[in-house]
Amino acid sequence: GSFIMGGLYAITVVAGIHHMYTLIDLGQLAKFGFTYWLPLASAANVAQGGAAFAVALKSKNTKVKSMALPSALSACMGITEPAIFGVNLRYFKPFIGGLVGGACGALYASVTGLGATGTGVTGIFGILLHLHMPLQYLIMMAISFGVSFAVTWVIWTPEAEEAKA
Repeated sequence: GSFIMGGLYAITVVAGIHHMYTLIDLGQLAKFGFTYWLPLASAANVAQGGAAFAVALKSKNTKVKSMALPSALSACMGITEPAIFGVNLRYFKPFIGGLVGGACGALYASVTGLGATGTGVTGIFGILLHLHMPLQYLIMMAISFGVSFAVTWVIWTPEAEEAKA
């Protein structure tokens, strides 16, 4: 289940319904003292950043680079809308790369039992909610970012895609 949710989370961002997950976080915090949902969201967010970063490095277009690089950084801090709407969905394949990376990071988080001690911040600063398992959190981010970067690098070609856009 977590693998699927890590992969599909970004789609709920596109639909604008991702704020509802705070209720899941709060319910899990009340019941278990941890939320196992927040790491999945974090994996998905960082993955969209990895995909946008691949676009930033691979693109030859200065306008695309100037949009993709800062939006990749923003996604790695938990704000994915610039990366999703400005870059990844625009070319679609990077968005798919991000979904795959998010799924892989979420799977790792689930297998290791990674849970957050609060809700709110994801991405780089999300480590503050995972100070009891910082190494696992960093590994989850590396998997999410790395897989989405690699998948996007392989499946996205700037020439063909930028000509269409």
